[in-house]
Amino acid sequence: MKAVSFISVWLLVSVTAFAQDTISNPNSIEKIPYYEQLYRFRVSRVIDLNEKGNAGFSSRKSSIAKLIIDLLSEGKLHTFGSNTGDPADFREPVADTTALNMGTNYVRSQTQGDWSGTRAYLGGDMVIYPGDDGESHAFRLRNNVDAPARGASPNPNPLTNSANWEDLGPMNVRLNSQNIIGLELIEDVVFDKRRSRLYYDILALGIVLEDPNNAAEKLAYRFYISYKEFTKEVKRIAHSKDLVERQRVLWQNRYNPSESKTFIDAFKLRLFHGVIRKVENPDDATIQAIYANNGRSFSESVFERWETEMTLMEKEHNLWEY
Repeated sequence: MKAVSFISVWLLVSVTAFAQDTISNPNSIEKIPYYEQLYRFRVSRVIDLNEKGNAGFSSRKSSIAKLIIDLLSEGKLHTFGSNTGDPADFREPVADTTALNMGTNYVRSQTQGDWSGTRAYLGGDMVIYPGDDGESHAFRLRNNVDAPARGASPNPNPLTNSANWEDLGPMNVRLNSQNIIGLELIEDVVFDKRRSRLYYDILALGIVLEDPNNAAEKLAYRFYISYKEFTKEVKRIAHSKDLVERQRVLWQNRYNPSESKTFIDAFKLRLFHGVIRKVENPDDATIQAIYANNGRSFSESVFERWETEMTLMEKEHNLWEY
């Protein structure tokens, strides 16, 4: 009898769990059942952290970019790529060490350290010095460099003469908050027909770096994290007994800091400005790519992004009449 009761309870729990995973998106926070969705579109927006309207996310007291890097370093978040399907489906795990690694050439232990004009070097020694791109590069000296005589001026930098050195490329530098110029926010815009309300169901956050090789968008997308996972960590820190710890997740409110809104509150209340990059389409192409493929200019695609924003707002207005 007990065995029959146990099997019945197990089946009930299994069926309930299976139903929850199939009637709504398991990566969603809102958990709106599919059969309640009158309208749904997946939209990607780019939030420029250098824009004044988004300054609350990158203040001196609390930075969302630094928070993400810290949580990744602590193993509290996991990274995903975008080569396999939609990144918000989280089908392509990326090792955290790979995501946080900016270069792959050399580590500091293989060099003689930063260039010094007061010491001697041998031909073949590697030193660290800023390259033309502003990043620290490893340079191999082709010729010996003698130490200056006592009281003499330091040796001039031999790297000014390209015949004296060989550029070995950027150092193996870890990603830091200064490298991050923005966030790509991926969300499902859902109209719930039962509650007659439009929801912005955020699914993923992408780390945006500047790409000097991309003449158009100049954006490089490093990796993505689960917004659901990020929300859990922000809430945990926000309830910490340590005041300094809680400060890490506060969105800097320029009007009334006493409201103590977190980054999650700012996203939920739409206290940011993000330019639409892509709206769900059969080719999974960005607006800029669609225009480029049709021989249209980049400036035209910029106007189209604003037009798409207006179209979505008009669609929301029309849905209220449902």
